[in-house]
Amino acid sequence: ELRQAAEAYEFNRYTRLLTDFANEDLSAFFFDIRKDSLYCDAPSDIKRRSYRTVLDVLFHALVRYAAPVLCFTAEEVWQSRFPNDDSSVHYLEWPSLPEVEDGVEVGKKWTQIRALRETVTEAIEPMRREKTVRSSLEAEVTIKSMSPLAPIEAAELAEAFIVAKVTPGDAVTVTRTDFHKCGRCWRHLPEVTVDGELCNRCDEVVADA
Repeated sequence: ELRQAAEAYEFNRYTRLLTDFANEDLSAFFFDIRKDSLYCDAPSDIKRRSYRTVLDVLFHALVRYAAPVLCFTAEEVWQSRFPNDDSSVHYLEWPSLPEVEDGVEVGKKWTQIRALRETVTEAIEPMRREKTVRSSLEAEVTIKSMSPLAPIEAAELAEAFIVAKVTPGDAVTVTRTDFHKCGRCWRHLPEVTVDGELCNRCDEVVADA
């Protein structure tokens, strides 16, 4: 869509598409659910390294996408990343993004997850207003059916929803978790027996630091 808008000189649509992607897909979703891994996983952790690879792909794509409409800003960003490189962002070709195996099916599954995440967020919001929970991390969620999302593990859904726990049930319901809060990642997990203690992951990361 970006390329079509650029070739048609529809720069208003081009800018809107780029802004929507940055705000809705990246800031409100990807960064929101992956910051825990980026901040708290060990530097050598394969999941964290995978997300860093995604960030690198995003950088090289976004700086090129931004160049036609944010000429000077895109150049400053490129030079700050590669200060010893004599080239310019405006010499770069349109990005060729890596293909994802079973990309269509993966896209459908994440569309389902995002839709369910919105439902879960809406269910948590009244409890936040009533101060039953201070954040979604203090919530345990039951979702109506996990079968369309199989074989995604409940732990991965909990990460995507930013909640303490996800279990299957007859309807979307939310309760306050009894799990205690890790003092490092702030997640509420069953192995944490007292607020402020470290969960197993954080304990290992800190011990190896």
